[in-house]
Amino acid sequence: MAWRIHHYVIKGEIQNQTPGRVTGLIWLKGLNKPLELKLKGNCYRDLAGATLSFENPFAEEGDYTGLDIHQDGVVGDITASKKVKILVDPDDAIADFPKGHPPYTWGNCLYLEWFSQSNGRVLIETTDYKWNISLPKWSLSEDDEVEQRLKNQQAMFEFMDQLTQAIEPDEDPLPATGEMNEFQWEAFLQKSDARSDLLMELFEKYGDDPKCEELVAEAMGWEIESIEYPDEHDEDLDDEPPFLDEEADENEDYLPNHPLISAMMDLTSRIFFETESRKLLNDENINPWNQLLWHSQLTVSKLIASLEEVAEGIDPEPGFVVATLKRALHLIHLAIATLEAASSLQESKDEWQLEIRKELFHIRETILDLMQVYRQN
Repeated sequence: MAWRIHHYVIKGEIQNQTPGRVTGLIWLKGLNKPLELKLKGNCYRDLAGATLSFENPFAEEGDYTGLDIHQDGVVGDITASKKVKILVDPDDAIADFPKGHPPYTWGNCLYLEWFSQSNGRVLIETTDYKWNISLPKWSLSEDDEVEQRLKNQQAMFEFMDQLTQAIEPDEDPLPATGEMNEFQWEAFLQKSDARSDLLMELFEKYGDDPKCEELVAEAMGWEIESIEYPDEHDEDLDDEPPFLDEEADENEDYLPNHPLISAMMDLTSRIFFETESRKLLNDENINPWNQLLWHSQLTVSKLIASLEEVAEGIDPEPGFVVATLKRALHLIHLAIATLEAASSLQESKDEWQLEIRKELFHIRETILDLMQVYRQN
């Protein structure tokens, strides 16, 4: 996926004083040498022909493993005038505003995107920097900017195509006959996750574009089908007997559930009650109590995906059950580690924390036992 480095930038300078060429230096906190940009293409009209200098007053140190100092490649969208919504007072709670909608204003966002040969898509997107733009030595016409935008779009599509090729297996994981084993299912699910990440990447970039649907479809290799909706309400449907509603009412109280799913749902409810009643939850993502609840909720969803058909009396493929239970097991491990981290903030563990820890380990053992059963099948 893309390298998003705006949190780690200390300062930088990018210039497009030569048509068709963008160069620059960007210093990251914790690196002895700056990133050196040598890119083909032009910035948008607000930066074409000019030099952009910027500084981040809130630089953080990051993990730069795999990031090449030499960023050779092609430009993406490079502009200092991308319009975004900015909260007037982001420190206030949303609930304090009428109808839960905080006031915002439109502002300029610094958006520096390029596609390097070594790292793919690299992006700096922020409204927090201080920046200055010199007088341009040359200007970019409207037609040239349209052409540059099309080239940037093509660069994005080629980047997505490379990512797609990387996650596509050499062979179809589904065997010609028989069922997939747990490792084939695991590869299939990883591929599905990767394609979901690709889709999120596209919506993040083109979400505000009027042609978002077409751009996303083209990048993902989809065909957009036209859907015709009836102009008028079909009165004939009103005369149909409501047998579907009656059937739904009869089955409304029947919710088959696997005991492991029920146990995890009960534990998640307990975690929410204990943390909420003690006001341990807040709006901060780094709060370990928030993370504990989040990991627990995700575990429930993974267990449902794995065992819902089992609860309904359907025999799923054993390999699928094992592969999906592995994902739930990973989240259980994260929940246990998060609970330990959260408890370490206190002088001693409360009784309820010990009980939750014990139950998490019990569910972990149950998952391991169930995985063994389906492996034997």
